Amino acid sequence: MRALASCLGGLLLLALVAAPAWAQPDLTRTTGPTLADTGSRAYAFHVLRFVSADGQRHYRVRVAVPKTPAPAGGFPALYLLDGNAALMELDEAALERQRAGGHAPVLVFIATDNDLRIDSAARSYDYTPTPADGAQEDALGRRSGGADAFLALIVDQVRPAVARLAALDPARQTLWGHSYGGLFALHALFTRPQAFDRYVAVDASLWWGSGQILEEAARFQAKALPAPAALLMLNGRGAQERAAPRAADAARSQAMQAARMHLPADAPDTLAAQLRKVPGLTVEQKILPGLSHGQTLGASLQQAMDFAGAP
Repeated sequence: MRALASCLGGLLLLALVAAPAWAQPDLTRTTGPTLADTGSRAYAFHVLRFVSADGQRHYRVRVAVPKTPAPAGGFPALYLLDGNAALMELDEAALERQRAGGHAPVLVFIATDNDLRIDSAARSYDYTPTPADGAQEDALGRRSGGADAFLALIVDQVRPAVARLAALDPARQTLWGHSYGGLFALHALFTRPQAFDRYVAVDASLWWGSGQILEEAARFQAKALPAPAALLMLNGRGAQERAAPRAADAARSQAMQAARMHLPADAPDTLAAQLRKVPGLTVEQKILPGLSHGQTLGASLQQAMDFAGAP
């Protein structure tokens, strides 16, 4: 059962990542106007709001429904974590392309109820599994371990609400996540594979929790899938960050260096190869050459929409 964890775990280096401060995203950046505010010729936007089970976090979910008649089996749906950031990356041309292609998915942008592009504290809790070592906070003092509750909210509350706005195809439900969101997508696949039919993990934070997701992958390999599923893994490769560092990032960067383990460049390749051995799971991996970790977020969206909308 631990073959995958042992295989990748043996590749883990004990050296800390010396990631430059400027490689981290600007956590104070706000969204500004998006298509959800200005409107779209191709999609109609709706707003839904939800509260976490413990009442501590509030979410704003923007739902974009194609302005076309629903297919006989219903629309495919693509649920996007870091919804504010994802929405900022889309323009009218991208939505028009989806509508013209004939398989346009309903787009569900899931974000905390504020205008931050990335809400670091909220995603650090919502997108991470319960830490195996029992730690309640990461090196930056942010809480961890809310992934299971957040997944339940998406499946039990968000999805039914979206289904009241548009007819959905129950066999084409896709979850997309980048970085910590990619970690969440893998955790959802490994622990509740029936929650979605398709999963997209973009530059997933495999290093989190000293590679804890690899243990989950090993346990997942030993189980039978309740239904066929598909996984698309997208990874950037070959870019170097060149912008000058910001002084305000120094403390955050140092804390991340103390928390992150350095994975070899082929760790995602090894994971994909192992997951291809799971009966009933289709695994596709693509490289996004010349793109940094941050750039893969926007670059992955067109492929994710095509993947979600495919018959």
